[in-house]
Amino acid sequence: MRMTAFFLLLALALIYVVYAQPGKQIDCSQYKHLPPGLCYTVYEPVCGSDGKTYGNDCFFCDEVLRTDNKLKFVRYGEC
Repeated sequence: MRMTAFFLLLALALIYVVYAQPGKQIDCSQYKHLPPGLCYTVYEPVCGSDGKTYGNDCFFCDEVLRTDNKLKFVRYGEC
């Protein structure tokens, strides 16, 4: 029983560290020089303040630039 509880707490802590990433933000400055819509295709979802899920930080930053920085980062993962 104790061992099960230990592993459950360990798993929850790992999920929090991997997915919540507290305080982490996205730096869109690295994408300013790319042509609009030209992004890599690795799926690492990002949730934006508009409630939409973007395929990765590049697509998210592309939309941030299109909205004049009105779109904000909410979290990594789907909305």
